[in-house]
Amino acid sequence: MYNNQILLAEDDTTDADFFKRALNRLDAPPELVWCRTGTEAYEGLQRSSHADTASLPRLAILDIKMPGMNGLELLEKIKTDDRLKNMPVIIMSSSDEPQDIARAYESGANGYLVKPNRFQDLRELVGSINYFWIKTNRLRPLPS
Repeated sequence: MYNNQILLAEDDTTDADFFKRALNRLDAPPELVWCRTGTEAYEGLQRSSHADTASLPRLAILDIKMPGMNGLELLEKIKTDDRLKNMPVIIMSSSDEPQDIARAYESGANGYLVKPNRFQDLRELVGSINYFWIKTNRLRPLPS
C-alpha cells in the first residue's frame, strides 16, 4: 500500500528546504521524507517494501547529482526492483542537458522537471506535482 508521502532525494540542503517550504504552503500537504543521498533513499525504500505492511511513498522525486549513488543510479535500482518498480519517480534537476533527460526516461522516469530559479515558480510546480501525483493520480497496486 502506498502512503501519503513524497520521498525527496536531494543532497542540497537549500533546495530541499525550499521544496519543503513550498510543499507546506499547500492545503493538507503530503508528508515529505527527505534523504540526502541516493543510498539513504534506497535503503529506506527497501525497508518499507519488505515490511509486513508495505508502505511506500506515493511519489519519489530524485535529484540527479548526489554523492555516492546519484539520482539516475537510484532510479535504475528502483525500476529494476520488483517491489518498487511501480512507484512513480520524477527526476527534478538543475540539469537541462538532453543526455540527462534521455537517460532518465530510458531508465524509467515518469517525468523530468528542471528546478525553477524562483521560489514562486517552485511553489507553482510543487502545487502541480501535488495535484496530479498525490491527489488525482491512481497508482498501480503493489505486487503481493
